[in-house]
Amino acid sequence: MSAALLLFFVMAHLWIEHFMHLGARITYRTVLERLVHGFYVFVDAGLLGVVVFHGLNGLRSVLVENTNDPAAVRAVTTAIWVLGVATFVFGVDVLSPFLFGHPWFRL
Repeated sequence: MSAALLLFFVMAHLWIEHFMHLGARITYRTVLERLVHGFYVFVDAGLLGVVVFHGLNGLRSVLVENTNDPAAVRAVTTAIWVLGVATFVFGVDVLSPFLFGHPWFRL
């Protein structure tokens, strides 16, 4: 299922970035103009979420494939979920200056 979503979001991203604005210069202003539309944010955030889930789900499968210990599987799954949520939140934070005028997190 995640592979099908990944394919959808990659194709949408490629269409938007490479064909909808063919020949347009990529500047801060043009990116800002695109990101005020919810569809662009949906595609970017959706692509990020699906990529993170797909990659970390594969990593989890590799890490737990040879264990029968439920506690170890639970620990790996929890660690993967924490890493995935943190990655998604910080990834979406990259878009927040365009959407809200400031980043969510200031490091």
